[in-house]
Amino acid sequence: IPMNEAEFCIVDIETNGSKIDKHQIIEIAGLKIKNGKIIDSFESLVKCSQINEHITAITGISVKDTLDAPALKDVLYKFKLFLGDAVFIAHDVKFDYKFISQSIQKIGLEPLLNRSLCSLALAERTVESYRYALSYLNDTFRLNPDANHHRAMSDVMTTYGLIKLSLENIHENIHNVEDLIKFSKEGKRLKRPKFDPLLKESSEN
Repeated sequence: IPMNEAEFCIVDIETNGSKIDKHQIIEIAGLKIKNGKIIDSFESLVKCSQINEHITAITGISVKDTLDAPALKDVLYKFKLFLGDAVFIAHDVKFDYKFISQSIQKIGLEPLLNRSLCSLALAERTVESYRYALSYLNDTFRLNPDANHHRAMSDVMTTYGLIKLSLENIHENIHNVEDLIKFSKEGKRLKRPKFDPLLKESSEN
């Protein structure tokens, strides 16, 4: 699919743990983009009866916050319809893609078959940075001035800023989605600076 015709969906989830057999999604957000512009969005908390203090400290989401939220099955049905056949983008995409796909299977739906693109892998080849954690990239490049790290839609908006920056910096011949995915996996990684420029900035201030 030509780049200007393709639909991309930037996705982020918050979970109450990392193991699919024991844990679940507690928040999910998606942003659909086409030709660089936002065309649709999806955001929902998910009802959950167990969120430990460590997860609440990181995300700010407690069990109380999810009491009136829809059940996981309802959220995932709606999300799968929202996602459609868009290219699935996430920062370190394997975790989000696998967790959502396995969660979808647990409620009796088919696993995800969408093409996927990792914004972290793409950034390593297009944006020179000392580190590639989303929060660090945001501090460096001011991708999302309203960032509230570890909330799903906030991280999605930050990733959207990163994707736009990455696409601006690509000098390869990228004509279609497959070219972009291939470049994100096989393109030459940029050399990282030896020292953290953000630490230098803070010491100078």
